[in-house]
Parts: sequence; structure tokens; C-alpha cells
Amino acid sequence: MFCRMKKYLYMLLSALLAFGCVKDDRDVYSRQIRIDSNPQGASVIIDGFKLGKTPIEVGVETTEDGCFVKKTAITLIPASEKNFTQVETFPGYRKAAPEESVVPERIFFDLTKDPQKEKTTLIEY
Repeated sequence: MFCRMKKYLYMLLSALLAFGCVKDDRDVYSRQIRIDSNPQGASVIIDGFKLGKTPIEVGVETTEDGCFVKKTAITLIPASEKNFTQVETFPGYRKAAPEESVVPERIFFDLTKDPQKEKTTLIEY
């Protein structure tokens, strides 16, 4: 019985070592984005994941050139019902138009403004 368990343990360890050494061929890059808002304290959600409250710095996966790898939506939900939820969407990298997907250094959301009536974000590259 012990020999059989030992044999299975060796097989399991061998499999883990073999599959654990497989490396993805693509390199992973990231950049930081500083996200802030007026008023501060808004919940920051990126692609459905709540990351914290403004002001915050978040890392996002990028191409080697600093472009979003995939379509990315940044949503801010204000702490007060008097203010407006805001969404800024960036396209994923496309070879034909890489400039459209460059990751900004800073995004500022003015949650006191209605995004359907006026510009509410300031994006700095």
C-alpha cells in the first residue's frame, strides 16, 4: 500500500514539475493609472472588479508599447446619490490604430457633471 501511494506521489510531483515549468511565450507589461474624482471617495471599478476608492493608482496590463491589451472600461460610482456615475472606455490594441488604446497616466472624473450633457473627464497621457 505504501509503495503504491509513493508511486502516485512521484507521478503527481512529476506532473506538477512538468506543467509548472511551462512558460507563456508572451511577456506581460503593465502601467499605472492615477484615478481621481470630484468629489473624492468614489468606487473605482475596472472591467467589473472593484479596486478601491478615489484617489487611487491602479496597474493595468499593457502591450510593450503601453497600450491596453483588451477593451477596458473604468467606472466610477459616486458615494453620494447627488452625483453621477461615470464610465470611460478604452479600446484594446489594434495595429491599425494603436494611438486609440494608449494607457493614460491620469484620469480625472468630475462626478458633479451629467456625462450625457457635458464632458466629465480629463485624460492626461
